[in-house]
Amino acid sequence: MTGAGVRPPPSAVAGIERTRAVSMIVVQVGALVLCGSIELLGDWRWMTIGPLPYLLGAMLLSGLGVCALILATGAFPPRGLVAVDLAIVTAAVPAIAWWAGDEMTNGWPGTALPYALLTAILIGITFRTPAAIVAWTAALGGSLLLGFVLAEPAWWQALPHVAGLATNAFMVGYVTRLLTRSARDLDLARAEELQRSAQLSRERERGRTARNLHDRILQTMEALARDGWIADEGVRARVAEESRWLRAYLRGDDRDPATDVLAALEETVRQAVGGGLRVEFNAGRLRAAPERERMPAEIVEALTGVLREALTNVSKHAGVDHAVVRAECRAGAVTLSVLDQGRGFDATAPTTGLGIARSIVERVRATGGDARIEAEPGEGTHVSVRIPLPQDG
Repeated sequence: MTGAGVRPPPSAVAGIERTRAVSMIVVQVGALVLCGSIELLGDWRWMTIGPLPYLLGAMLLSGLGVCALILATGAFPPRGLVAVDLAIVTAAVPAIAWWAGDEMTNGWPGTALPYALLTAILIGITFRTPAAIVAWTAALGGSLLLGFVLAEPAWWQALPHVAGLATNAFMVGYVTRLLTRSARDLDLARAEELQRSAQLSRERERGRTARNLHDRILQTMEALARDGWIADEGVRARVAEESRWLRAYLRGDDRDPATDVLAALEETVRQAVGGGLRVEFNAGRLRAAPERERMPAEIVEALTGVLREALTNVSKHAGVDHAVVRAECRAGAVTLSVLDQGRGFDATAPTTGLGIARSIVERVRATGGDARIEAEPGEGTHVSVRIPLPQDG
């Protein structure tokens, strides 16, 4: 999702691909024009020698077919089609030497050499991997060398031309890969800039909303909870808790309860407050602890379950509407305590079902932690939990 007024930039890689396609057309047409002009200067003599007209016609048709496909689709042609075109050229080069013999216009290699040199450029444009470029350059260079052998000049005279083929192919291939890599880097930089712009737009919008909420709603809610405007203590506690949540939201501390232990505990407290319980929640040390950012999900779930169970017990059985909750990280462990001054119970007496003691203790032990339930009839209940945190490395 992008911010308001932010549009995705055009892809640099797509631009490079279009450039490759256009380059393919230019080289193909240039090679065909060159081949035709040489034949024209030679009075079209090669067009009367054996199967050469068919080979030259196949070269013409395959080259024009590649160009037509590019123009029709606006994209680079499939590599398989280009490979067929290259295979026709590779077969035609030694065939020209074999069939033309002494009748070759302008002597060997005549038309074959300039066409092969331009075809090497197509190899560099088409293929991405060095292995593919080496294979096709070797095939084309081998066919040119075979042509020299068949035409019976000194075979070693082909070596400079083969070196020229390799130079053309690898130089163009290197430049194409370099441009493509630069285009990808540019696309990545543009995407990052777009993300930063969208984030900035969201932050500006959030800042504007936060100012409005702070100046009007939050200050009113805090005044209602603080200055005695509300007589009912339960309603006043609920307004105070919602005020704390809104202030946390405005300062950006609104993390996902599924992944952040503080957000999960605050959500559980809000649910209890919504049910009519007044909760004093102290978590300053947990908020500032770096371990909070990487606490495992099973520990977050265990602490949330313990807090929910303890607060539910206060609401249903303690006979009071107030509880004190404290959470912090220290000495490589996270601790949680819930205290109420209610009617309490006999923690040593046998119970049916799970009960608060067993449900909390077993939940915490499953994460490798310890839990204590201290309670006496008429003396309230104190639930304390300590769970060691996994050590890095």
